[in-house]
Amino acid sequence: MDIPFSRRKLVLFLRVVWVLILFYGEIGIFYKHIRQCKWPAKDRHEAVHVAIIADPQIVDHYSYDQTGLLLKATEFFTDIYMRKSYIILQQQQQKPDTVVFLGDLMDGGREWSHKNWLSEYQRFLLLFRNRNPSTTRVYYMAGNHDIGIGNTVVESALIRFHEYVGPTNQVLHIGGHEIVLLDTLTLESDSAGVNGSSHSLVELLRQNKGHSKPRILFSHVPLWRPPGTPCGPLRQDSKPLLNRRGYQFRDQLFRNTTEYILDAIQPVAVFSGDDHDTCTVTHTVGSSGKTVTEYTIGAFGWASGVPIASYGLLTLYPGSDTYSPEFALQNCFLPYQLGIYKSYAWAFVFSLLLAIACSIRELNSHGPASFIENNTGLLIRNMLPTFQFPEKIGFKHSLLFLLKRTAYVIKDVAVIAVPAYFAFIIYFFII
Repeated sequence: MDIPFSRRKLVLFLRVVWVLILFYGEIGIFYKHIRQCKWPAKDRHEAVHVAIIADPQIVDHYSYDQTGLLLKATEFFTDIYMRKSYIILQQQQQKPDTVVFLGDLMDGGREWSHKNWLSEYQRFLLLFRNRNPSTTRVYYMAGNHDIGIGNTVVESALIRFHEYVGPTNQVLHIGGHEIVLLDTLTLESDSAGVNGSSHSLVELLRQNKGHSKPRILFSHVPLWRPPGTPCGPLRQDSKPLLNRRGYQFRDQLFRNTTEYILDAIQPVAVFSGDDHDTCTVTHTVGSSGKTVTEYTIGAFGWASGVPIASYGLLTLYPGSDTYSPEFALQNCFLPYQLGIYKSYAWAFVFSLLLAIACSIRELNSHGPASFIENNTGLLIRNMLPTFQFPEKIGFKHSLLFLLKRTAYVIKDVAVIAVPAYFAFIIYFFII
């Protein structure tokens, strides 16, 4: 059967529209967002770039109590979002010199059996593969979803993290600064066997207060602050960072822990995660009276309870003297994934309406003759009970005509749009 010229043009038009929409939604918008967010820069050549990624928290069985195909689908769509974002981040013209993950690498890491944990860890490494190992160093902190917190730290999970991922306490010398990756999760444990490494590091830093480089503290859990402290304009939630406690989590460190580490370490800045939303607050260091700003970085995944995922770009500059901190932070926001899906839904509605309009026009222009010619069998079956040939096609058959022609348009568009969608996804598995 020949396709009417107007329908042929509509199919071609919708195919082009859908390929462009899908390309932008699956590839273009990610490049746009990530490339538009630049490293904060000054007119100096010795800058060191540090990407800060908080709470990737890859979805698993413990996230939403899902199983089977539903779990696999959730894992796939949340994974591909982070995979795209991390690949493009590493393709920047100015690639990160260092990447710091602020913890919560997995959602149920502390709960998994060793065998299942290894499988999930391999999944994490595939998602966040370092594509520039010769120029980019990557460091991983533990989160409460990885090992627990305080007196509920899972010691076997802590040991496993040390064995496979790396130490949970480190001091890095980057860009003229001391970057202190402090495991504040174990620091709040009452067990000497658990908190020993964290407590020893804090005391070592306290004894070395005459250090020659400014210190920047990294903690998975945000520091304590007075209730109701505002978080600044970049926060997406209307509420401030709360101070709740529950199974294996707390929103803030204890007040005495906060005062202890700030006084001992004397940082010039603090970076934290865990909250999944951005927050900027100022603390006062008790012994010195100095103020220090804490920057909480939003979660990197789109299914973390915050509408828009984010990350941080930190630029470090070596000081001009022995204690001259120079750094700058840029908060970057990733695409709104639910917004992308909504745009697909609206595009489908738009396509459906155009297909219906085209079918109505075809019906009005040519009448039901072609429908009769191509549906003789259907008409005969409808006539058998009465043994009468209908003088005209009624509402029922006109509606069937419209549905059939509309379905043809949608099908002809889908044969191009669906493969294009999967091709744009596969792109991030082959580059």
